[in-house]
Amino acid sequence: MDMPNVPHAVRLDSETLFAAVSLLDNALTAPLLSEDSSTGIESKESAATRALCSGAFATLEGERRLAALLAEAVLPEALRRQLGERFDAQGIIHVRITPSPRIARVPWELLFVDTRRRLLDIAVVTFDPPATVHAHRSVLPPHWDDVHHLPPLHIVDPLLPASALDHGFRQTLAGLSKNALLDGISDEIAATGGTDVSTEVPRKFDRVALSEALKTGRSRMLYFGHVSARPDEPGSASIHLFDTAGGRTSGNDMWGMAAVVRPPMASGEMVPIREGYHLPLCALDFLLGTQQCSDEKVWRRYGSNRRNYGHEIWPIPCRVALIACEGGVDFRSAETFGLVVALLDSGASLVTTTRWTLPTDDAFHRIGGVRRSVLPTADLALSVDRAHNQANPVEAVAKWQRSRLREWESSSGELAYSPIVWASLTHTVADARPAEPIAKSAHSSSI
Repeated sequence: MDMPNVPHAVRLDSETLFAAVSLLDNALTAPLLSEDSSTGIESKESAATRALCSGAFATLEGERRLAALLAEAVLPEALRRQLGERFDAQGIIHVRITPSPRIARVPWELLFVDTRRRLLDIAVVTFDPPATVHAHRSVLPPHWDDVHHLPPLHIVDPLLPASALDHGFRQTLAGLSKNALLDGISDEIAATGGTDVSTEVPRKFDRVALSEALKTGRSRMLYFGHVSARPDEPGSASIHLFDTAGGRTSGNDMWGMAAVVRPPMASGEMVPIREGYHLPLCALDFLLGTQQCSDEKVWRRYGSNRRNYGHEIWPIPCRVALIACEGGVDFRSAETFGLVVALLDSGASLVTTTRWTLPTDDAFHRIGGVRRSVLPTADLALSVDRAHNQANPVEAVAKWQRSRLREWESSSGELAYSPIVWASLTHTVADARPAEPIAKSAHSSSI
């Protein structure tokens, strides 16, 4: 950013990039195509076993090979040299990335800049959203110093309707992990002087309850649960709360723009929507709210007598953490729009989320043989929550990740410290850019 008028461009080698990304995909818990499955896709259990037992993140040697191959594929040698020289001259640097869909999952922090150092050792890494996020932005986020005194909102493994459970949206935390996370959050609130804040939302927490909670004023929000998205519909990226499709008999006036979760018929078509089927809360909801809803009963659910935009219904705090299955799916689409961009438009200046699907603590114990007292995924969420309460959350997370990297390397690749969890994090930053008049000059021109 110190020489914006002198850009550099390098064409990446397609074959090297394909090999590196394929190795990365094989290291993760997302199910892959499989000829051995009746459905043509791995089961979630098989995918977790592959990732934790034989994938690149299962051993230090495999992970270092993956990191080196990815560095060769996406960090040109001249850039790696410049990054190292910049660090040697001035210390920790800031690397800002706007990735293409093909490289959105790359764990940049792990990549080697030379034979000794990784990018994490010399830099903090953030994602820049598309510039269009700042154009006619619905809400300019406040400065942290002005809102840090407000209570946080924690939505931890919320209960889902039975129709969601039938489609594989099970609880994301076992009892031990959930208790450890909730206890850690409570301790953090007490240590920072917070009072009268529940760390666990009501049992049946839906989009209306979320609206009510956010309208009271919140400093930040952490959501630990499920995120889903259709690959061909960026705006479909959704969080899952206790929402169901409405019906005349129940008086349920729930309304939303996501596709209702429902089973397929024998023909392959979806069954008709029925009352009680699960309704996800999607990125389009956060953006458009009830603008496309003509039902006044729905408006009144949010305390209004008119259509509202998403930021009016759900005023998003300036810091948000989405610890969920690939919450940052925005950057994997040609049209960069999903939960991250929608939350930025509605008031967030920082969204910390995950590049890929995380293995559960239960999978670490049951498949990876990790001690039951070790809770890598719950520890990740707690570390992010603590960081988001500090003046510089991105640097705080990076500091924690550096400690994880040292433990991973010093233990010779003990699975409990595997980067498959802690290297999943991304930070998308979009601080307020107040509109300023453009000064005219003799050299100005129109385009």
